[in-house]
This record gives sequence, C-alpha cells and structure tokens, in this order.
Amino acid sequence: MKIIRILHSIVAFLLIVLYTVVMASLALTLSLFDRTGEYQHWCARTWCRMIAFTVGMRVSVDGIEQLPRHTPAVVLANHQSLLDIPVLFAFLPFQFRILAKKELFRIPFLGWFLWRAGHIPVDRGNRNATPDMIAAARKVLHSRIPVVIFPEGTRNVQPARVKAFKSGGFRLAREAGVPIVPVTIYGTATFLPARSLRLTPCPVHLTIHAPLDTTNLPLEEAMAQVASMMNERLATLAQHSPQTHPQPSLSPPGKRYHAHDLPD
Repeated sequence: MKIIRILHSIVAFLLIVLYTVVMASLALTLSLFDRTGEYQHWCARTWCRMIAFTVGMRVSVDGIEQLPRHTPAVVLANHQSLLDIPVLFAFLPFQFRILAKKELFRIPFLGWFLWRAGHIPVDRGNRNATPDMIAAARKVLHSRIPVVIFPEGTRNVQPARVKAFKSGGFRLAREAGVPIVPVTIYGTATFLPARSLRLTPCPVHLTIHAPLDTTNLPLEEAMAQVASMMNERLATLAQHSPQTHPQPSLSPPGKRYHAHDLPD
C-alpha cells in the first residue's frame, strides 16, 4: 500500500505539472481577448478540477446558499495545505482573485498566469508593499469581484484550530464596505500535509459560513467571531470524520462532489 501511494503521488505530481503548462498557456492566450477575466478563471477552475480528479480528492461542500449574490465580498479561508488553493478554485462557484505569496508568482507558467489574471502577490517580508497590495485588492472589489485571503498568513501545521489571524483582510472588508464570508477547509492537511509531497486520500470538506457585516463591528470582535466559526466547524468535522481512519459515510450532511461531477 505504501509503495502504491508513493507511485500515485509521483504520477499525480507529474500530471499536475503537465496540466499547469497546458492550462496556463491556454489562459495566457485567452487573456488577449478576455477583458472580464471569465475565460482565464474558467481555465483555473478546469485546471484545479483536473488536479482534484487526478489526486482522487472528493470534496463535500456545505453552505453554497450562504454566498452573497449581489455584492462582492472578502472570502477568508483557513490554510492547511498546498491543496487549499485548488479546492477553492475548483469548488467556489464564482470568479475571484486570490492573495497568494509572491513566491508562487515566480513559478513558470503558474506565476505568469497569476500575474496576467490579476491575482495579487503578498510580500510577507516587506511591510512597505502592504499599501499597494491593499490598493490592488480594493480595486478588485470595486470591480465587483470577490477577493480570497488566507488570514492565518501561512499554512497551519496544527490544523485542529486556526492560528491567530492577521487583520489585513478584516480591515479591507470594512474599508471597502463589503461583507466577510468565512470559509472552513478540513481534510487537506491530511491529504497533503505541510512539508510533504505524499498524497494520503481522505474526505475533504469545504464549509461556507454566513456572511458577516463588519461595518459597525470592532476589528477584534470580527476576528474573534470568524475564528470561533472556523474552530467550531473544525471540531465538528474532526468528531465525525477522524482522518486517521476516513469513513466517508459518517460525513456531515452536505453535497459531495467529484471534480468531474461539477457544472461549468
């Protein structure tokens, strides 16, 4: 079984490299004719669904109905694994821009796509870059496109509870006058742990919580409420889906998807 998982991981990552070259090249070509970003986002979504299918990732999605329909939002997600970004692109049903560490923008094809599609690099070691980053995010929100942020800043190697949040995403939502939509990801830390390239298939859950209006809410209170939502959901999922012995039949209610089952 161990050898099979290692071989599965090697083949999967080789295919992911191939998908990245092909889909990024297609997105870059389409960008010449794509003023809205829809075609480029379709490429990213398709690429990430291909990744999900290749690694055998089955995702249970709860709370789609919670998503705001007539206003942009700042989507705040916990961060457990390299698979979090593919999960969000594959299973959130709308176009968005993501704040991602600047190192990703240096990777051939992937980085070229991120730049061209208007995603926003985060320079974690340079505070002087923060105003430009916030300005870019506000511009995206002004164009009525949601922004996705990982408020923990980096992957959490203790995923049972969220790490202390950075306040940037909360300030952005309040200054832009848009709601926060908390999103809890569970299972990716086991599927692909931090500092590992070995895949361990298990159930993955994506929970979309009710939007939070922070207009008149103190910053600390907003951060505490989002952390509480995420920690409560993580605790519930840990009870029902122990990752050491995955049992999909015990998953909480929610629509479960394979990547190839999703509509475009």
